[in-house]
Amino acid sequence: MPAATRRDLLLGAAATAAVFPRAAFAAGDAPPLREIAARRGLPFGVAVQADWFEGDPGFAATTAREASMLVPEGSTKWYDLRPFESVFDFSELDPITQFAARHNQTVRGHTLVWHAAMRKWTYDALNEGPRRGRALLETHIDRVLGYTAPTIRDWDVANEAVADPWNSSELLKDTPWLRSIGPDYLDLAFRLARQKDPTLTLTYNDYGCEHDTDFDDEKRRRVLALVRGMRDRNVPIDAVGLQGHLHRDNSFSARKVTEFVRSVLALDLKVIITELDVIEPETQSDPAARDAKCAEIVHAFVSTVLETGGCTAVLCWGVSDQYSWANTQPSLTPAEGAPGTAGSKVGGPARPLPFDDRYRRKPMWYALARAFEGRPWP
Repeated sequence: MPAATRRDLLLGAAATAAVFPRAAFAAGDAPPLREIAARRGLPFGVAVQADWFEGDPGFAATTAREASMLVPEGSTKWYDLRPFESVFDFSELDPITQFAARHNQTVRGHTLVWHAAMRKWTYDALNEGPRRGRALLETHIDRVLGYTAPTIRDWDVANEAVADPWNSSELLKDTPWLRSIGPDYLDLAFRLARQKDPTLTLTYNDYGCEHDTDFDDEKRRRVLALVRGMRDRNVPIDAVGLQGHLHRDNSFSARKVTEFVRSVLALDLKVIITELDVIEPETQSDPAARDAKCAEIVHAFVSTVLETGGCTAVLCWGVSDQYSWANTQPSLTPAEGAPGTAGSKVGGPARPLPFDDRYRRKPMWYALARAFEGRPWP
């Protein structure tokens, strides 16, 4: 990464001054987000990949300074961990846990069960029926949790299992796990995780619960139905992860999000913001105006969740725009992004994260700082 020039820094400061009052942090004198969040008793974290540390000193320095928690973006998913059925490969995870240890950071695991990010051999094995699927899941959870026990104490056990309202009326998404094991595969995963390590924090993680849309209304209802059913069946679950992939142009209702989070808390579960960023349906307009709008919705969402009193961590899905999935994938399809959204790369790079590609603080950084401090948005 080329070093930021004096002109870059001045331009960044000018853009910030355009949308923030003088009472905001002056350039260069702000403590890192991890410190601001810690004053509220919160970890602040980011998603990472090992090669970003090794190839980009700016990424390593920013992550070490700003984050108190790391979540591997890919190296705790099946695709990286299980290149072959007989092989468990932790080589992409180890550098992350080692980096965290050097910088007084914790690590979250993501994810033990997901329908995506698996090798062909895994899909083929799941097609062989329920006995094969159960054995596969049992072995995976036993080996992975055994290996990571010293370094990872908080796991997204299951990810995105609830069906999307636009294409299904069912509670659970039609996945290889559902077809192989049946609807109790989620219960099985959580029970296996608790059996292997009784002290882990076990989380169900999903998207689509953040906005004021018909889709989000129904997704919230379904997620609540899922976790309420798990509690009724005495399935060991500790938290619900709200991914927080916010959509810049969608409306937001503090009342609806508050009601949802309080309903989760009433089940004696905690809430974690796990994958915060802002997806933009188009990127042709002025970056300063886009950044201001993104910051506004980030502050509204994070503040609303924090004000319920049950949020235990806030994590962004990355730290710098250049490594965001919004800029590294060809497009964000409707299944991955907002209902009916064509993608985030129309017109140029997306700007979904707290730092730009030169590691300058953006309005989103200030929005997070003010939310952590309990301060209103300008």
